[in-house]
Amino acid sequence: MHFYLNIDGVLVDTKSDTYAKGAIELIEYVTSEFDCYWLTTHCKGDAAPAIEYLSGYFPPEVMEKLKKFKPTYWEDLKTEGIDFDEDFIWLDDYPFQAELEVLKNFGVSESLYRVDLRNEYELANVLAYLKGIKAKRRKRIMTFVYILVGLILSIVIGKVVWMSVYNRNIGTFESEKADVLNRRNYLIEKVIVKPEQLLAEMPAAVGPQFQGEWALYSASMLSAALTNIAEIYPETRTKSIAHIDSLIQIVMSPEIRRYDAERWGEDPLETLEGNESHISYLSHLAWMISGYKQVGGDSRSDNLYRQLCETMNRRILQSPNLNLPTYPGEYIYVPDMLVAIVALANYSRQNDGEYWSTVHAWLDEMLNNWIDEKSGLIMSFIPDGDWIGRLPAKGSYSALSCYYLTFVDEVFALSQYQRLKENFYQKRPIAGFKEYYDRKCLLGFDIDAGPIVFNLSPTGTAFGLGAATYFDDYEVRNGFLRTAELAGFTVSSGEQRHYLLANVALVGEAIALAMRTAVKWE
Repeated sequence: MHFYLNIDGVLVDTKSDTYAKGAIELIEYVTSEFDCYWLTTHCKGDAAPAIEYLSGYFPPEVMEKLKKFKPTYWEDLKTEGIDFDEDFIWLDDYPFQAELEVLKNFGVSESLYRVDLRNEYELANVLAYLKGIKAKRRKRIMTFVYILVGLILSIVIGKVVWMSVYNRNIGTFESEKADVLNRRNYLIEKVIVKPEQLLAEMPAAVGPQFQGEWALYSASMLSAALTNIAEIYPETRTKSIAHIDSLIQIVMSPEIRRYDAERWGEDPLETLEGNESHISYLSHLAWMISGYKQVGGDSRSDNLYRQLCETMNRRILQSPNLNLPTYPGEYIYVPDMLVAIVALANYSRQNDGEYWSTVHAWLDEMLNNWIDEKSGLIMSFIPDGDWIGRLPAKGSYSALSCYYLTFVDEVFALSQYQRLKENFYQKRPIAGFKEYYDRKCLLGFDIDAGPIVFNLSPTGTAFGLGAATYFDDYEVRNGFLRTAELAGFTVSSGEQRHYLLANVALVGEAIALAMRTAVKWE
């Protein structure tokens, strides 16, 4: 939640020319709990004047906390500096009537707290108010989690009989054939549609950027699943070629490219000669084309495939540590980067070893510099720019990295998978991969993993199917499939099957199918 703060009449009592009673306690709390911004005449785009002004009132240790506040820019009304797309609290002693009208028009009048320092205990009241807001937000989150857990437990009870039947059909690609093909049929109907329709299938609550990302991942994971299925069931190859080609065209559409273009300020396909990263979008598209070639696709995408790999290879070699950010100003997310390495590795196999030197150089870089010391796994994040400390491996990221590594280096992938099991595998009460190897979390929520129940990471468990399937670890694989069935609400209609949760997160269905069919692309 964003926190906007005026200075005079809030932090500083202008009548006594001292800092207000309770100001230090307020500063300590908000800087630890909120994303803080100045909204004051002392700051219009530059926080330095505000810091200089306040240095005459507060001791050095408090000034260090005040430096966490970010500047805002506004001309006439302070509301010009507020991001109305985010929840916020604004403290001010005397907002203009015009500013009050803006808040009213946005329906957020309650986000303003009018401070009156004539009350000796005003900031103590403000502090109590802010703590109450945080407590209510936590309560809402926990209520959601409790409801979710209740639903899961209800499912467990209701599915005991069904599971006894389902368990007979898991364990081999032959016994699972009908289930796999029916899930494929469902995804083909939902994903191979007009780009705008696919975007509409993504939940609006995540916002346009993540709708674009999820649409891309839905297409790329279905493409991977179709490639796998063509390898497992050769009679599906001809149809897989046509379906993957359709998916490539969808991903190339301006509608799908938009999420990446807006973050980088340029179109990823129109700027291949440039130097910005665009690594997530370009790598998934290249990976999809490699799958198209794997199943016997023709030469229609060869030129684009070559251009994509040339571009990614050049940008990787020009980067400081052979890693590129998904978006500007953010950490390097290693699984996102790995898709590019997978695409280059696949291109190398299909084109006389070109780019193998880059693939090997990247692996050496990771082994020498980016291994989590405690788990022995590739780190989940790499800072892009200033070094701020080592970030641990997480179950969700590590499981996905293991899957991608099977395309690059089987030996390294197997060693990483073994370490993944050592650190994250949990067999009881429900089989899956944990999100954290260094602490328990019986009930919680993680931005990467989703809702955590009994320590388990839903995302890590889903991705964990990939390496488990690839390495024929059927004890783990089949246990994870049973977990998915327990929580997933499989529904059937004719020759289509899917988890009920696909109605909310279609991308999860595509991931699950790609992971449970993960085989070597010969």
